[in-house]
Amino acid sequence: MQQLSLNIALLDNVDFASFYLRPDNQELLSLLKTSFWESFPQLFIFGLSGSGKSHLLQACCVRAQETGVSASYLSLRQLALYGTTVLDGLDHCALVAVDDLGVVMGDLEWEAAIFHLINRCRENRQALLMAARRNPRELDCYLPDLISRFCWGPIYGLNALNEQQAIEAFRLRATKRGFEVADNVLAYIRKRFPLDMCSLMDLLERLDRASLDKRRKITIHFVQETFSH
Repeated sequence: MQQLSLNIALLDNVDFASFYLRPDNQELLSLLKTSFWESFPQLFIFGLSGSGKSHLLQACCVRAQETGVSASYLSLRQLALYGTTVLDGLDHCALVAVDDLGVVMGDLEWEAAIFHLINRCRENRQALLMAARRNPRELDCYLPDLISRFCWGPIYGLNALNEQQAIEAFRLRATKRGFEVADNVLAYIRKRFPLDMCSLMDLLERLDRASLDKRRKITIHFVQETFSH
């Protein structure tokens, strides 16, 4: 696990290879995989919870670090309670990825801090990757100039997976963790569990840990046993 500022870490197995691709997200994925900052200094991604925004931001940081480019990932959902100083000291990073921007919109101090971060990144020629649930043009901001700053680069909407695609994404992430999930187990999960990606990734994490602890394969009976209490 790669550690970043204030104990916020990149999740294990989060890279471009483990991202399940919808065809209509191909353009965005291709841009991120080929180092978007070589074409644009700034990029904004929006999409509903579970659409994969955090995955792509972290995967972009992983790819940057693998190629010798310094990068920092900051989830404002996790960091907001520490105050705006978490945005200080990023001048050394060639790539700054800021997730969950909507969490701090409506807070004038935070909006000013984000505003100045965008300006600093532009002045320092740092790449800036941002994400929120809503289109940046629709975010509820006190600072009118902040919206225009969000729009300094391309804006991409990330489309969520349908149920079948979510199950295939679950299978892909399981494979990346080193184990296979049989078709009958996937069919059982599809009938018995929520199919949004946040719930499925939590399910995968719990099954992975339980399987390792008990040294057992993941079968329908094992899933039933694991979630029976």
